[in-house]
Amino acid sequence: MAEVESLPVAAAADLKALVDPIIIDARDPNEVEGCKGGPKIDGSINVPFNVDGQKQSDRPTTAAEFEEKLEAAGCLPADKTAAIVTHCGSGGRGGKSCNVIKGLGYTNVHNGGSPDNIRAARA
Repeated sequence: MAEVESLPVAAAADLKALVDPIIIDARDPNEVEGCKGGPKIDGSINVPFNVDGQKQSDRPTTAAEFEEKLEAAGCLPADKTAAIVTHCGSGGRGGKSCNVIKGLGYTNVHNGGSPDNIRAARA
């Protein structure tokens, strides 16, 4: 079971330039409620990267497991060039989410880091 590699947080200018991106929040539901990394971004879709809330250090999520979650959420567009931003509380799982989505053939996917980072970049 290969661990998914995390991609770096995108530059603020790259995030600001995106037009109407789909925002995928990879935090666990309790982290969304607790505002880890900032309050939820309006319109974002919560697809937790962790399996059953277990930390990546305890139970790494596979690409196939996250692909199943994305499919169940129905959040990925048919257009593989659509702008997508992933995030978690600081960027680790957001980067892993970004990597999995790129692996599905999407070409305009960016790790936004945290909600607060995305808000600051797109202000």
